[in-house]
Amino acid sequence: MFGFGFFVLLQSGSLSGWSVDSGYRRRTFHLKMEEEDVERKNIAFSVMLPSKGRNRRMRKKSFTEAVKEKYCMSDPNKIYTSGFVIDIKVTGKPKTSDSEAELAYLRNVVLNNSCVGHAGVPNEGLSSLCPNVVDLDLSSNDLTDWKDMLTILSNLQCLKFVNLARNKLQNKENTIQSWNAPLPQIENLVLNGTFTSWQDVIDLTKKIPSLTELHACENEYEDLDHPEDAYKCLQNITCLRLNNNRLRSWEEIWKLKHLPQLESLILSGNPIQHIFYKEEEECRICCLENPAEEMETERDISMEIQDIVEDIVGDVLQMADSMETKEGEESSKSTECQHGDPFSRLKLICLSETQLNNWTHCDELRKYPALKSLRIKDIPLVKKLDPEERRKLLVAHMPNIMILNGSEVTSTERDKSERHFIRYFMDKGSKPERFFELEAKHGKVTPLRDIDISGGYKEWINVTFIFKDKRIKEKVHVVDPIGNLRLKAAEKFLLYDSLLTFKLYHFACGPHHREEDQTFEELCKQTQSLPISRFDVMDGDELYVDATDNVFQNADGSLQYFHIYSYIAK
Repeated sequence: MFGFGFFVLLQSGSLSGWSVDSGYRRRTFHLKMEEEDVERKNIAFSVMLPSKGRNRRMRKKSFTEAVKEKYCMSDPNKIYTSGFVIDIKVTGKPKTSDSEAELAYLRNVVLNNSCVGHAGVPNEGLSSLCPNVVDLDLSSNDLTDWKDMLTILSNLQCLKFVNLARNKLQNKENTIQSWNAPLPQIENLVLNGTFTSWQDVIDLTKKIPSLTELHACENEYEDLDHPEDAYKCLQNITCLRLNNNRLRSWEEIWKLKHLPQLESLILSGNPIQHIFYKEEEECRICCLENPAEEMETERDISMEIQDIVEDIVGDVLQMADSMETKEGEESSKSTECQHGDPFSRLKLICLSETQLNNWTHCDELRKYPALKSLRIKDIPLVKKLDPEERRKLLVAHMPNIMILNGSEVTSTERDKSERHFIRYFMDKGSKPERFFELEAKHGKVTPLRDIDISGGYKEWINVTFIFKDKRIKEKVHVVDPIGNLRLKAAEKFLLYDSLLTFKLYHFACGPHHREEDQTFEELCKQTQSLPISRFDVMDGDELYVDATDNVFQNADGSLQYFHIYSYIAK
């Protein structure tokens, strides 16, 4: 006895009959479909259901064989020695423009865990089979030689995304370095768990200059040694993922400093123990582009013409002063480094599950010129803190971070976090430099007082909705999303037509807010999925609805709320 199940969904069509071949235990279904479906669809697949208790040994297949087995019509002459096979076939070929290839319509090929062990590409290539594949997933197969892998890639010139994860690929006989056949313009390459050396990865990217996203995770890299001109090979990389390797020293990460387009760097799961940022006095790339030999040659030439220049300058001495000034300015510009600051475009970095354990690392992250988004979870520095306090301290320490662990940092949250930061460190003997910066900004803050938590926090709270001259008190659940407040306001004041446009403001005026913490802020629509408690909405607070456009921005970026403040005054 064996069990199986499969599901076929047809918009139009019917099952016309079935037959059983007792020799092979094959059951064949014939489908009758309307003409327009036949032109549009090509359905053909086989399902083998093995007999109970029999383990079939999976043999290694070629790439070509695996593609045909999954996507082509099943072979009617193929004999199965055991199992239960179901063939579903529909005659007719899908429209494929002008191509005569059997699978010309195929764009996405997924062959993960398909026992692919070698290329098996025929001499005529794959032009007659599947020449238009854009996305290829060959993860978790048995490919072991880069020669087979490069053979497959070079025969699929339309590829943009390739996933080779968990194929233990070996660069036998330096195949990567000696490969001459053109490779496709791949933009996203996944090499996770392939154990391809970093040097081989660099050499491979030389063959694929269009690469913008590179995944090289779980490859046990301990260093990122590469030639000094490696930035030329990775010049178009915008996202580099190096998760779960063995990188400990930031010196290794610093070798990536001059990748000109790098915007996202993912380093989670590496045992990184420190971070630094330094502005180098001398750019090593500029040194490579202007070697010492060239500089000596230029110096010799200048010596030869020096006498002539001096004679000319002697005749126009008065003009020379102004000209020398201009020439000096132009000379300083010409010698200035053209490669920008280190990591000049890095906007996002992920440092979760690393070994960072000092607040000075946060100080160093502030120095990265373009860094705006940071993911930093499960690090020893803040692991023992509760989630709310952890976020407040990180937000306060890094004023350049606009998005922390995927959540936007609002101006109100930053202000409260900075005051909390001062209170947190004010009684500690060792204080980070950021403490003194914030104390200079906010002044001395009152220490935290012991309060009755049970009286301050309530799961259900009463808030007052205010629109024009109407005030309605409503009970809300603090774990509900902030978007529920907008819906309640629309319901109470019949503002369904302007639900997506009216503004909602929170006035923290309830008895559980300290006087210095009473704030007035807009509850942005972008945050409507976050819980109400995230915005410190507490019992007794007020929510103002403004369905007008009378909200203006001052020159300094602050907002004036004419209607809203008039409501509060009343």
